[in-house]
This record gives sequence, structure tokens and C-alpha cells, in this order.
Amino acid sequence: MGRPRSISPVAAIAAALLAAACGRDAPGHTLLDAASLYDANEGLLQSVRAAYPGPYQDFTRIPARDPAKADPMDADFLEFLRADIPVEFIDFFPIGDTGKDEIDVVLWRYQSGDHWNTVSLVYFSEPMIFAQAAENMRAFDECGDAAFHWLEENKGAGDVSAFCRINDHWQAFQRIE
Repeated sequence: MGRPRSISPVAAIAAALLAAACGRDAPGHTLLDAASLYDANEGLLQSVRAAYPGPYQDFTRIPARDPAKADPMDADFLEFLRADIPVEFIDFFPIGDTGKDEIDVVLWRYQSGDHWNTVSLVYFSEPMIFAQAAENMRAFDECGDAAFHWLEENKGAGDVSAFCRINDHWQAFQRIE
């Protein structure tokens, strides 16, 4: 029987970094942080619509899900955004056959306890009016404590999501799964 093996310092650091990167119990950002980020970077976020004006015919994501469909200009644009704001990816959607569009700029995805969180800024080409039909989704006229507290109070009941209005076209969004 040989001597017990010890974990090298490099392996221990790598394991710690991997656990942190996976978002394990990381204190996360909320839709209120997304609204603040929008306020601090409004021009930069407006450049997303300017660079991808629509109308969109199909769902598109940058970076592309299929590396074979990756566009170097998309990669350059994402790098440009990431120099100032945390962007995981951006989804572009047509809203049915209406000629209206949605852009979902996903800023943060992380795990907190037993829940996965997605926080994003959502652009609607036409101001969106939300019907409060679903118990697990709420829309708030402004980004404030009411939206944050509603999410916190309801996250134990299953998947919940909330939008809060920044302006006529932009909403901060958080989903807790």
C-alpha cells in the first residue's frame, strides 16, 4: 500500500474556481440590478436594437447555439457589449406574425440554494401590455422593491417570473426556477 495521495494546490484552486463558476449558492443579481445596469448603460443597450433592427423572421441567438452558424460580426458585437456589461447571450424573437419583435439580453444566470435564476433586460418593439393571467408571473409598472419582494415571497411555490417596466420598450426580467 502506497503513501496517501494529497491534492495538489493547483487542483484545489481549480476545484474552487469550478464551484464558483457553476454559481453554487452565489449571491446573485436581481431584476433591480438589471434596471440599474440599463440606467447606467442606456446608449449601449440601445445599440443592440440598432445593430439588429428587425423585424425578425425566426428565433436567433448570439452567440449561435450551432458553432457552424456562428457569425464573426455577432462575436465582435458581443465582445463590444461585454467590455462594459455582463452579457451571457442575446435572443431575438418575432412575436408571432405581428411584425413585432422581442430581444432578450440575458445578463446573469446563477444558482442560489435550490433555485436557478435568470436575469435579463427585455426589449419589445411595441410597448407590451401584460395580462396578469398567470399566478406565477407578474408585471410591475416600475422597477422597485415590490417586484423584488414578490419574487422572494413566491419563489418557493415553483417557477416564478417578473417583469418591471423601465420605459416604453425595455423591461427588467427575472425568472426563478
